Amino acid sequence: MMYHNVALARQPIVDNKLSTMGYELLYRRDADAVNADVYDQVGATAQVITTCLLDLGLHNIVGTGKAFVNFPRGYLVNPSGVPLPKEHTVIEVLESAGFDAVLLASLRRWHNAGFKIALDDFVYEPRLTPFVEIADYVKLDMLALGKDKFHQQVEALRPYNVKLIAEKVETWDDYHFAKLLDVDYYQGYFFEKPQAIAKKASTVNQMTLMHLMASLMRADDMSISELEEIVGQDIGLVHKLLKYLNSPLMGLVASVDSLRLAIMLIGTEQLKSITNLLLMSDITADREVLQGQVLLRAKHAELFAKAQHYANEERYFLAGMLSMIDVCVGIDLDDILAELPLPLEFTNAILERTGRVGYTLDLIEAYEKNRPIKSDEDMKTLARTYAEAVTWVESFRATL
Repeated sequence: MMYHNVALARQPIVDNKLSTMGYELLYRRDADAVNADVYDQVGATAQVITTCLLDLGLHNIVGTGKAFVNFPRGYLVNPSGVPLPKEHTVIEVLESAGFDAVLLASLRRWHNAGFKIALDDFVYEPRLTPFVEIADYVKLDMLALGKDKFHQQVEALRPYNVKLIAEKVETWDDYHFAKLLDVDYYQGYFFEKPQAIAKKASTVNQMTLMHLMASLMRADDMSISELEEIVGQDIGLVHKLLKYLNSPLMGLVASVDSLRLAIMLIGTEQLKSITNLLLMSDITADREVLQGQVLLRAKHAELFAKAQHYANEERYFLAGMLSMIDVCVGIDLDDILAELPLPLEFTNAILERTGRVGYTLDLIEAYEKNRPIKSDEDMKTLARTYAEAVTWVESFRATL
């Protein structure tokens, strides 16, 4: 199968009126996991980002609030960036990040790019002043510090232009104490434990991602057609990219009816970031038989449309892929297509088999299942283009 279960947890951060201003997003191996159990901090961060961006939808998790995401040092110094919307993202710098000149330079880059920065589990001392000056939030762990040290930290940080977040607030007494000290925000079990969110999601072939990343490294020499050819081999990747485009946070006003347009709208830099995230998140799995079936249907539809001299044959490739996405993801086809930025007539062509696209899909499926086909001419064209599609799929997969 080409789907798996993804999960993450979120814990609200509230203001003095107990209104939620954002959520800290936390790695979870599955929906039943109570703790993070992180073995690879970089991979865990990548999985949190891919899950919220490409599977669950960031807007479904944080609404119009902010997403606080833990970034380990390895991610902070990574020059590729992340495709998260800056106005909704707060980068949490872990206490283990190593506060040195390299990290400070990296944080300045993130800050100049427009991201908000939070220092997590922070303990202030004078040598760390440059980090405080670049931060937007400082999170103080009430449980680890104790009330006296917590009070000292609040007073030491008052001269700086940062918002203070009291975390690990577990009792009414903790909340009341922090409130008396006039901190800005609160987070902890007293308000809500981290709540897990889970969903089935499409998987992506790791070899496809490595092939794509290698090609993107020489993007100056790559045409959109070449990128389209690589991306188009993997329905899981196509699904994630279309969901990413359809997020309300992306502000997409046009609908997308071809893979070429999707890639152009995302852009090579964002595509590189997404590919890098998927590789690091280690959530891919091989499923060669089904992958081959999807590729074959998509290419067969494209070649048949080309043989018939239909315009925009790339639309037929995408329609062929999406017509099998329910098998790959394990969710009803109409529910999946409703999440994607597709024109209504294109969706109807796939679901109701209307128009030329729908007619082509019907013929392709009838040929696959050895059903009767009325037109001898269509049958001849289907047989020829099927053979060409088989050759293309075998050749294409041999390059991976």
